[in-house]
Amino acid sequence: MKHSALFVNPPVYDFSASDLWSKPYGFLFIVDMFIKNQWEVFYFDFMNRHNQYYQGKNKKFGCGQYYSQVVEKPEIYKDVPRKYKRFGLPDEVFVEYLEKIRKIDIVLITCGMTYWYKGVEEVIKTIRKFTDAKIIAGGIYPSFCPEHAKNLGVDIVFQGSNIKDFVSVFNSSTDFHLKYFDRLFPYWDVYQKLSYLVVRTSFGCPFSCYYCGIKKIYPEYVLRNISDVVEEISKNLMKYNVKDIAFYDDALLCKFKDHLEKIIEKIINTWGTLNFHTPNGIHPKFIDRELASFLKHAGFKTLRLSVETIDEKRMKESSFKLNISEFESAIKNLVDAGFTKDNIGAYILAGLPGQDFNQVMETVKFLKQFPCSIKIAEYSPIPGTIDFEISKKLYPFLPLDEPLYQNNSIFPLWTFENKWEKIDYLKNFAKN
Repeated sequence: MKHSALFVNPPVYDFSASDLWSKPYGFLFIVDMFIKNQWEVFYFDFMNRHNQYYQGKNKKFGCGQYYSQVVEKPEIYKDVPRKYKRFGLPDEVFVEYLEKIRKIDIVLITCGMTYWYKGVEEVIKTIRKFTDAKIIAGGIYPSFCPEHAKNLGVDIVFQGSNIKDFVSVFNSSTDFHLKYFDRLFPYWDVYQKLSYLVVRTSFGCPFSCYYCGIKKIYPEYVLRNISDVVEEISKNLMKYNVKDIAFYDDALLCKFKDHLEKIIEKIINTWGTLNFHTPNGIHPKFIDRELASFLKHAGFKTLRLSVETIDEKRMKESSFKLNISEFESAIKNLVDAGFTKDNIGAYILAGLPGQDFNQVMETVKFLKQFPCSIKIAEYSPIPGTIDFEISKKLYPFLPLDEPLYQNNSIFPLWTFENKWEKIDYLKNFAKN
């Protein structure tokens, strides 16, 4: 008899959430490893908008809204003037799914943000009504808050993304044995329907920004094998017949000529016109005239530029990934290539430790000179980062170790008077 594993992507408790090319990409590599080990796999994604429970309508480029319910706010959010919601399929749908499954040997749960742990907590409580199987948690929340995850009732906390390390932890902590496979792919077959694909052509980032925790998940910057990426994309384009592909890379344009350019050329030569998107942000410093022209002709529709700030001190903290002249050059090259404001968005960071409200306004005012939409990227302190340690020293009176307080939607480090009125003004000014 085969061993069986239940994989769960839990619901999200937050003030806002929408499906902007959001899938548990790394989790699907673990699914593939269990499949290759000939386990029986059960998979439940609370955030699957194509679940038969409801048919969420797709908006532009395959994105859309999640099913949601307003829920009571935790005490720590009592002064936040926003509705708190549970996003994802109702728990009763999950219960119905569990009732159809025979004995479960192992449960694996992922979690995307530290402050989303309420969804993990809910899933554990439901699962414990059906099985006493060991529960393994991985992803961002357990990686950055391992002790907190253990206190939720998680039996095994896996930190990071190294699958070889996962196999070692699994084999030493359970009564089962997994064989390590070096060549793995995200196992998309757990979804009957998709409205877009997501992909990584690389893991990690060569930069070391104060605010970023990527090196906790991917310590090294590694380019994936070009043939593997092309095979992955092609297989799923054939199966799901979608037109939109979002890149999850943290440094998509690094080594462009030797990597991404070759991948894109191989894909469009076979599949023709597609829509490409960069939700994680790309570095403007790499966008010369040739690259801008390539992106346009390749079919890139959504470009998000990582600007972050025009404050020189903050630029240093961002590894000097950008200077003003490089941004101006990038915008000009993109516009000359045919991109418009509808295609180009610029991310700026708001709420950094010690950051003055006026610093953010200056960056917004600067960006208003250019044909790009301005995207406020709210900062929250992430354990293990330089900025987290700075924040703890600057704000010893704040409960920064509580994951709920790491929610970027609440601008945790902005403690000035009339905070919410100023934040609303900032967001409206950026939009208009």
